[in-house]
Amino acid sequence: MSMPAWLRLAIGGAATLLLGMGLGRFSYTPLLPAIIQDGALSAAEAGYVGAFNLGGYLVGALVTPVLRRRYADAPLLRGCLLVSLACLICSIFPLGFVWLAWWRFLVGVAVAVMMINSLSLVAVAAPPGVLGKATGVVFTGVGIGILFSGAVVPWLLGFSLTAAWAGLAAIGMVSALVAWWGWGPASREGAPAAAYRRPVVNGGVVRLVAAHGMYSIGLVPHSIYWVDYIARGLDQGVAAGGAQWVLVGVGAVGGTYLAGWLADRIGFGVALVLVFAVLAFGVALPVIVATPAALVASSLIFGAQPALSTVIAGRARQVVGPRDMPHVWRWMVLAVGLGQTVAGYGLVTLFNVTGSYTPVFLIGGAAMAAGALLSLPYWDRNPGSSAA
Repeated sequence: MSMPAWLRLAIGGAATLLLGMGLGRFSYTPLLPAIIQDGALSAAEAGYVGAFNLGGYLVGALVTPVLRRRYADAPLLRGCLLVSLACLICSIFPLGFVWLAWWRFLVGVAVAVMMINSLSLVAVAAPPGVLGKATGVVFTGVGIGILFSGAVVPWLLGFSLTAAWAGLAAIGMVSALVAWWGWGPASREGAPAAAYRRPVVNGGVVRLVAAHGMYSIGLVPHSIYWVDYIARGLDQGVAAGGAQWVLVGVGAVGGTYLAGWLADRIGFGVALVLVFAVLAFGVALPVIVATPAALVASSLIFGAQPALSTVIAGRARQVVGPRDMPHVWRWMVLAVGLGQTVAGYGLVTLFNVTGSYTPVFLIGGAAMAAGALLSLPYWDRNPGSSAA
């Protein structure tokens, strides 16, 4: 029995996001304390390098329509795989702030293109009954990348910072090969995506875009400072921070697929509000109660954050239909890029000025709570579609 085309595409999407998002973006978090302690960058420089990565994501979302008009989806995604892999390889060389900031920025650009195109391909190809499962498989790749980085980085740091970057690049090569295979069915399209056609904008679309922007702000504290908070803020060391990052990966792998399964059963609208509320609790918790149990809970809950992308992507397809899904998803990715760029630079500056992690994480939790509130009208006003 041959593998369904949608499943092969979903596996390709998972491997793509494993390389671009899981390794290219989130592997920086467990590396941050070592980068500072080794003197490769100052604490301020290391934070701003993370912010450059978030800014690249915004640029990638802006240029995606131009790229999609010029190139077919599969060649474009494969080009992004090569760019992301090159960024990991070039990060091995300790050539200072400008060098690392450039490569972190460039991988951010590639990740946005990957996110828009891979998710759009899979969401359109998946039959309605397995939409949650298909998008869940795609975002599970982010969790696997986080899990690898959390498990491998602390061990490799025992050798050197260079060894840690090299190990991530080696894992990236394997994921690139899997992704290359996974996009095989998409290669049959053979032509660039259709020209841009503006979808109908209604209240549901606006709230989806705004909620996704709030989600991106809520991700910033953990994305940049989680391991650093544990290692230096709580004085527990890099090993303890790395162990928590492994739990982030566990939460991402398990939580993402579970959210897709849940959305297929209780409705994407209800699931979206639920996931937002749980994330709001998990992001703010560790600076309110920094007990071991609270740290573990926060790692697992934050790890499951790709679950929200799984659910909100499925909800977007329900609201606008498969034809307009790629265009609305791009708006949502743009909202993420804008939100995380503003929050990235803003929260890094806030931390550098105050020296405190508490306001950074509380702002992140408040943004997730705002996303939950924005999500409420989706299923209140459109009860029939939320369960579809």
